Amino acid sequence: DVYIEVPYTQLRFKHQNNVFRAECEATLSVFDSTGALITEKWLNEKIETTEYETTISPHEAKLIQRSIQLPPGRYDVSVLFLDNETKKTGKVRREVVVKGYAPLALSMSDIMLVNQLVSDAEKKMVSPNISGNVATGSAGFFIFFEVYNPSQIDSARVFIDVANDKYVIVQRDTFWQPLVLTKRSCFRKIETMSLRSGNFTLRARIESSGDPSATEVVAQHSFSVHWEGMPSTILDLDKSIDQMQYVLDKDHLDEMKDAPENLKREVFQQFWKQKDPTRGTERNELMEEYFGRVAYANKSFSHHIEGWRSDMGMVYIIFGSPSNVERHPFDIGEKPYEIWTYYQQNREFVFFDQSGFGDYRLQTPIWDVQRTRPR
Repeated sequence: DVYIEVPYTQLRFKHQNNVFRAECEATLSVFDSTGALITEKWLNEKIETTEYETTISPHEAKLIQRSIQLPPGRYDVSVLFLDNETKKTGKVRREVVVKGYAPLALSMSDIMLVNQLVSDAEKKMVSPNISGNVATGSAGFFIFFEVYNPSQIDSARVFIDVANDKYVIVQRDTFWQPLVLTKRSCFRKIETMSLRSGNFTLRARIESSGDPSATEVVAQHSFSVHWEGMPSTILDLDKSIDQMQYVLDKDHLDEMKDAPENLKREVFQQFWKQKDPTRGTERNELMEEYFGRVAYANKSFSHHIEGWRSDMGMVYIIFGSPSNVERHPFDIGEKPYEIWTYYQQNREFVFFDQSGFGDYRLQTPIWDVQRTRPR
């Protein structure tokens, strides 16, 4: 099953006869492990709403689902998207493993993260979570999987572990799952109250003493906890607070770091809310810009320390992208150096690579304009 979620904010709606309409196309292609095209589907979707607020809401999206029959194996699934009004395109490619199932052994499907679970009489209606971000509230989220039970055993024990991005198990759950049927749909709520912002892996394992042919039955799924109204680059609140040393003096920074765990997020968000240039909107452009610079510094200037801690990272985070960069990697008799010029601020910074390993240091240490920590 392939699910495609198209956010309304990525579409251009036209207003006609009191109705807002948008139309998009998607080409769904499946390639085998050699890169050969296996199958391709063309999809045309129309969206209508009478409310303008719906068309610009970051919470609204068109969900498209298609089923494809494939033998077990490893595949690449590609989706090419087109907004018919703006002709804007986008492409997503994912690697997919289609499991093979032994006909006589207990086994389980992949795991689906559930965005919404609605009970209708004896049936449950499932809306999948496409983004993988489960921080929609503090009530937790559900997972869905199927258990295939050819021996029709009565029940099995399910173990669920949640590990962080350092492979440390931070949460465990276990329960008995009634089976009996040859195919059983299973739902389980995963609590998120104790999970901090970041990336996680959920691993489900089934054990059954009633199935003599049973081997370890395992499935796993990754997910993330990213708080609403905060940049997706913020994965560790404590580290993000430490990264604010360029906009906070030491006393206020330590005060925020020492706040009780249950209040730390609130203190953090309150600081940025006071600096929000567009109060009353869901986005905080200043916070996004700041932590966007932190992410760029980590990507561009990391060596034996994280990029945001480096001299180049510090200058980039405080002043942004320089107006001009002079690079001198091979001057005779000179260590490699760079000159960053900021015309509007009338500032210039010279960085020397004393070690020859890309560790560029400021020629003259500075106090930044916010009078935060010296480097």
